[in-house]
Amino acid sequence: MPCAEHNNLPNAALCQLTSSSDVRVTKRETDKKESTRGPASLLQKAHSKLNVRNVTADPFPFPSVACPDQHLTHEFLACDAQSACWLDYDVSSNDDISKEHGADESCTDSNKTGFQPLFLCQNSAKWVPYSFVCDHLQDCEDSSDEDVCVFPTCVLSDQYQCANKQCVPLNQRCDEIVQCLDESDEADCQKNVKLFQSIFLPPPPRLVNFDGRGNVEYSPLDMERADGGPVCPDTHLFCPGDGYCVPVYVRCNGVNDCPGKEDEAECDTYTCPGLYRCRGLVTTCVHPDHLCDGWPQCPQLDDERFCNITCPHNCSCLGHAFTCSGDFQVELFFDLRYLDVRGTGLLPERIGEKPMLIHLSMARCELKQVGNLRLPNLRSLDVSDNRITSFSASDLSGLTNLQNLSMARNPLSGMFTGNFSLISPVNEVLLQIDLSGVKFEELDVRSSLPFPRLRSLNLTNSGVTRVIGDGFRSMTSLAVLDLRGCHVTDFPRDIFEGLGNLRQVFADNFKLCCPATLPAGFNPENCRAPFNEVSSCDALLRSDFYRVFLSVLAALALISNLGCFCLRVFALTGRGKKSGFNVFVTHLCVSDFVMGVYLVMIGVADRMYLGSYLWEDTAWKNSAGCKVAGLLSLLSSEVSALLICLITLDRFLAIRFPFSRLRFSPFSAQVACLLTWLAGVVLVTVPLLPATSHWRFYSQTGICISLPVTRNEYPGEHYAFGVMILLNLVVFLLIAVGQISVYTAMTGNSITSTDTGRRSRDLIVARRLLTVVVSDFLCWFPIGLLGVLSTSGVPIAGEVNVGMAILVLPLNSALNPFLYTLNMIQEKRRKAREEKLLKFILERRKRELVEGAGGTDMEML
Repeated sequence: MPCAEHNNLPNAALCQLTSSSDVRVTKRETDKKESTRGPASLLQKAHSKLNVRNVTADPFPFPSVACPDQHLTHEFLACDAQSACWLDYDVSSNDDISKEHGADESCTDSNKTGFQPLFLCQNSAKWVPYSFVCDHLQDCEDSSDEDVCVFPTCVLSDQYQCANKQCVPLNQRCDEIVQCLDESDEADCQKNVKLFQSIFLPPPPRLVNFDGRGNVEYSPLDMERADGGPVCPDTHLFCPGDGYCVPVYVRCNGVNDCPGKEDEAECDTYTCPGLYRCRGLVTTCVHPDHLCDGWPQCPQLDDERFCNITCPHNCSCLGHAFTCSGDFQVELFFDLRYLDVRGTGLLPERIGEKPMLIHLSMARCELKQVGNLRLPNLRSLDVSDNRITSFSASDLSGLTNLQNLSMARNPLSGMFTGNFSLISPVNEVLLQIDLSGVKFEELDVRSSLPFPRLRSLNLTNSGVTRVIGDGFRSMTSLAVLDLRGCHVTDFPRDIFEGLGNLRQVFADNFKLCCPATLPAGFNPENCRAPFNEVSSCDALLRSDFYRVFLSVLAALALISNLGCFCLRVFALTGRGKKSGFNVFVTHLCVSDFVMGVYLVMIGVADRMYLGSYLWEDTAWKNSAGCKVAGLLSLLSSEVSALLICLITLDRFLAIRFPFSRLRFSPFSAQVACLLTWLAGVVLVTVPLLPATSHWRFYSQTGICISLPVTRNEYPGEHYAFGVMILLNLVVFLLIAVGQISVYTAMTGNSITSTDTGRRSRDLIVARRLLTVVVSDFLCWFPIGLLGVLSTSGVPIAGEVNVGMAILVLPLNSALNPFLYTLNMIQEKRRKAREEKLLKFILERRKRELVEGAGGTDMEML
């Protein structure tokens, strides 16, 4: 068989001549032809004999991991599709596909497999290891791992620059060994070789080896199998019928290497347990003895990569990706792609020359400045949680490819300073900035963030309250904006105008998610802000139910309490008008009337701002009218509670000690009421003092009062809890104890009184008071209970706040006059009927007596 028929074989393919004693060797041609297939019977026979034995004893020259088919690969390629190891890093892959390919939970757990960190391709959901970024080979479908790479300039005196900008030693140019991944170092070379180099070797069996330059070397084999064939070592496989052992890396490499073509049989099911499988769309496998031997066998040359990397003792190394927990000689590692030294205290000047570094994390390193880093390929820089106070344009001048910058939780005294137009590459390339936790109240985007190509801006917990200027209009490419933890209340109406690329917004203020604020074409569902339980974009009261209920309660509270007041002051006569009880009830009417005034103020504001509340929300909540409304609501609630407590005490003294003078006179009752009003005024004005004005106590919601019944945190919440929950809890415990005592005294037989009329009146008043107190208790009890549950960590819906503020509390104030005034009117009518009946009985008795006396006189006559 002439060697010319095998000039397409790799590594100087084996040629068997017609004479067993005449063997020739040829050079490997660089262009490969598609392999041909033989008869099916021959392929099946060859496949059964060419399966590579499981190799486990030979140590790998780098950390390795076993894949589902039991071949080995680099540890950080545990989920690499190009290595046929589970699936590729693809966030769009689903669990069913993963299970079908043998993936398990460890394939997504970097703590188990150690295959993190990963580089995210720019325009796809694909991840690749950092070690394969800027390596002259495209791994991302959009080529984003290679497109913007800046490769070092080759030293032309002793280096050759490949077509793909790869640098190789000049003496390796045209040495018949491919060094450039695009094979350009062997292109256009004049090869002084003969087509045939005849070498006369002994007949088979022979061990065949290739020297890397396409030359074939034969070695004799002494041992034979039982069937007469040679015993091949683990590094080789047997060509059936020809008596030659060829290296395992020629199996299924796309070229016929065995004279009978058996090495290319049934490659679709070929596996190589214990061997290293080359990356790419090939099934080439390499024995551990042939890894890192200076002669590349894999198409991507990955069998010769990551061979001489020494991992520092306090680092975790995955190829050219280092994650370190302590100081190390970083200067010695020139080819790093990923470096995480957070918390190590490593200074920027120690980084040195790292032209291929893609990601650098120096978080928690106590840095005071970024320094003048010169890293042309750096795309991600993390300097969060340091002590950096300023960041200027000069800090970015050496980072011409920087795309992601994290400055989170640094004490920056100002935003970015300097003329960023002088560093136009960074100005145009920077895509993502994380400024979460950087404290500043006012934001002028155009002057503070001069990055028009920015796609993602994270301002979480930065404390921004005002956005001035033209908002975010200068960031025309902005896609994601995160303002969570920022109480942004002041912003221009066109804050998002012109942002056609905006896709997601996260905020704490619902107004930023109103259709009038968002750019045209934006889906409101992609704007995430806490639901405002009180107001909507158009109205102070978001629900017509709230609006109708508030109107009804306001009318009832005003009319009923005004009528009650007039009745007790002007219409009531006799001993009842001069009693302490009447004084207390009169003041209670005034207190409940104040609640009606509050409801009217909220209703008027809702009507005024209807249709435009979005732009009036801040002005209303910060206005004097809202503060007065909130003050009146809290004053009414607290004074009413204290007055009912005094009424309970008065009835307790009257019923429990009927013969004692220890009870409230009209004068003492007036003094007690004045002190109660004074205490109420003090309680409601504390949040308005200069020392507490930052609480914005009455400006938390559109209804000007925020009950502490939800888990929403706000300044002054502890004061609100102390007054509205704890104080009222103590007051109503006293009321409950007093009512129980009153009830006991009413039903007991231990108390006797000679003044039957007075005792009867006191019992009637006690029964009337019981209905009033029970109604008040039932209103305040749910508020107290919800407040305690919220403080204990139980989640309470935000709608509860508005329900309690404009439904429960006003309902109590509206019903109180009906309860005790109606009873009083009914009592008067009962007394009138009794007096009328008594008068009728007396007159009838008188007539009977008169008629009886007249009859007696007649009889006497």
